[in-house]
Amino acid sequence: MPSIKKESAGSATIYTMRNTKGNELKVSNLGARVVSMRFRDKDFKNQLLLKDDAAAGNVFVDGGADFAKIIWQAEETLEGVKFSAQIGDKSTVVTYSVSNDNEISIKYEASGVEEISTEMIFALPDADFRACQKGAAWEKIGGAKTYPVTEPAEVEMELGMFGYDPGCPIDYLDAGLKNAANISCAALNIDLIVYATQNEIQVETVEGGFAVKTSGSNAADGKIKAQTVYMIKNRK
Repeated sequence: MPSIKKESAGSATIYTMRNTKGNELKVSNLGARVVSMRFRDKDFKNQLLLKDDAAAGNVFVDGGADFAKIIWQAEETLEGVKFSAQIGDKSTVVTYSVSNDNEISIKYEASGVEEISTEMIFALPDADFRACQKGAAWEKIGGAKTYPVTEPAEVEMELGMFGYDPGCPIDYLDAGLKNAANISCAALNIDLIVYATQNEIQVETVEGGFAVKTSGSNAADGKIKAQTVYMIKNRK
């Protein structure tokens, strides 16, 4: 599990999760949002991966702003930090984790809602995007596009990663993660690999970077359970 420390920020609390490589994720119980991602590159320089923006890493519940404005209940777990909130009959749980393989996991569960989604706005300049489906080629990220998620993940789990046993391929886990996208940023020598349980991924160019959004829709049992994982790597 990552090391976790917390600090007050006005009425909110910021939780900083850090792995053994010095990479860290900051999350807030105000709106259960991501505050920042910091990655230490192969030259041991710190790179802030998200835009310096209050909306850089948000959770959207039914497309509304109610959950973004409230303080969520926070709990430190073996995986990381779990946030939970309820408004009326709408109940949601978001769990953030950081592994020693630089995987940032966002799991979200909900009941009583039609949709819950997460959006990360990355400050990676001039990046190339490749949808992970057969025959997909590299292209410059431009405009707004929706891509199908088709390719099984091929990642070997290590002991303690997200609480699972070693040697178990990620696609065989209950989460059913698939390789959603590969993003390459030559300017920072960073590759970003996105895994998701969803069937599609949305990418949109924004000023100074790009946004990645995955959504979970209401299932037959009236519940939502989804996961997105961002794996950050130094380019070879």
